[in-house]
Amino acid sequence: MTDPALLPAGVRDVLPVEAAELRALGQALADSFGTFGYREVMTPLIELADVLGRADGQAAGRAYRLFDDEGRVLVLRPDLTIPIARLVATRMADHPDPVRIAYNARAVRPPTSGKIEGAEQRQAGIELVGAAGADADAEVVAALARALAAAGVPDARIAVGSVALVSAVLDEAGASDAARAALWDALHARSVVEWRRAAADLRCTGALGGIVSDLPALRGGPDVLDRVADAAPGAASECARMQDILALAARHGVPVPMVDLGVVRDWSYYSGVVIEAYAAGVAVPVAVGGRYDGLGARFGRPRPAVGVAVALDLLHHAVGRSAEREGAGVVMVGGADDLIEEATRLRADGVAVVGVPRDCPDPDAVALADGRRHVVRREGDGWMVRDVISGSRSEVGDLGAGPWI
Repeated sequence: MTDPALLPAGVRDVLPVEAAELRALGQALADSFGTFGYREVMTPLIELADVLGRADGQAAGRAYRLFDDEGRVLVLRPDLTIPIARLVATRMADHPDPVRIAYNARAVRPPTSGKIEGAEQRQAGIELVGAAGADADAEVVAALARALAAAGVPDARIAVGSVALVSAVLDEAGASDAARAALWDALHARSVVEWRRAAADLRCTGALGGIVSDLPALRGGPDVLDRVADAAPGAASECARMQDILALAARHGVPVPMVDLGVVRDWSYYSGVVIEAYAAGVAVPVAVGGRYDGLGARFGRPRPAVGVAVALDLLHHAVGRSAEREGAGVVMVGGADDLIEEATRLRADGVAVVGVPRDCPDPDAVALADGRRHVVRREGDGWMVRDVISGSRSEVGDLGAGPWI
């Protein structure tokens, strides 16, 4: 018989304390994105496989599949950008440009064999649709930086690369289709060794040869872009655009992103700038995104677009349990029977009250299990408060004067 606690590979249960923390993080991100004018939409968890396949051949391939009553192939959405692009191109086709969209939802896809990764990905993100310039790219970078700071990561490191810039350098190097495929494979695998092996076959010399060989390892400030533009004049316009993104991001009052030309994304629809954000204590990016100007046309409404998504589980790992959320609320002995009215009045003041019967054998254990710091019980005309973390006791005459207020 199957163990009732067994779950499919890559998924897990989320218990109350963590669930509350994830919800708070998502709300902090949403509130911050809202200051830039982004409004939330919701798309269905289930999509038609052939519709998603229009956007990216990988999308329907790496997905959980099922069938409806008419025999059509359905998939659990493996990505959130594609459904948002479909929604904007169809449901919001007449909306004047630009369209600012936010979301907080899950993407679901089978974990890659041999990798430790979740099948469910909780994401909060934004998409800026109908704006093609560097100012739009910089807005998304700035909105991401502000949102991460609001969620508790003020020192996130944001890096930007460019699919278009890499392509322009390969054009300058005269790379064949086969050589490009080998180089992109190496870049997606983040293998500098494989990249340099494939780059050596291009037989580039001089400054261009050095740039092509070192491209995935090039990172730093604007000087990196100057070096690329000098060695590969055909990439100069893309370098100038990246320079504009950095300058405009600074005008938003956020730290200037690092240039990292090894930054790429797995999905083939990305066409321009690509974005990653890192937080201390997490080895992989807590946020990823980029520009995907061709995606809307695949759903019948051509529009340039750029966006970014924050991985909530990874962000939660970076933030940990904040002092503001830890221990919120109170366990009230008698709040489930003798003191229902008092519990109700305290809830009306915005305090979370866990009511337990007056004869609860271990209210402290309830408080610790539920993440509540204080246990309160009636004593005479006042209240006795126990701090289950420190073990201290105190008396208050009025619930409105308790340490939970």
